[in-house]
Amino acid sequence: MHHYLVYVSHKYGGRDYNVEKARKICCDLAEQLPEVLFIPALSVTCRRYSRRHYADDLSLLLELESRCDVVYMTEDWESSLGCQTEYEFAKRNGIPVAESYPELLAILNSLDREELK
Repeated sequence: MHHYLVYVSHKYGGRDYNVEKARKICCDLAEQLPEVLFIPALSVTCRRYSRRHYADDLSLLLELESRCDVVYMTEDWESSLGCQTEYEFAKRNGIPVAESYPELLAILNSLDREELK
């Protein structure tokens, strides 16, 4: 398998435990797929949740997402406006989206097959 960047979208809602949950998901995925770099979006801005910075931070995260090969949506993402925005951005820009580990594997395998062509 080639090296890929996977943007991991996880709800936040101003709750620090969601940051830890997202990091744990990334760590677990990285153990299974060591050749893939999983990027927990919630850990990237390094700034506490603030309505004042929300739009700017989301815009920066979408820029990061645009550079990734795959977007991985974690559980209950539909309840988060930020996650919904990240999902729609990926769909509009042709970035493959996975909502489960089997979907992620299928996407990564299909990307590998495309690389071999």
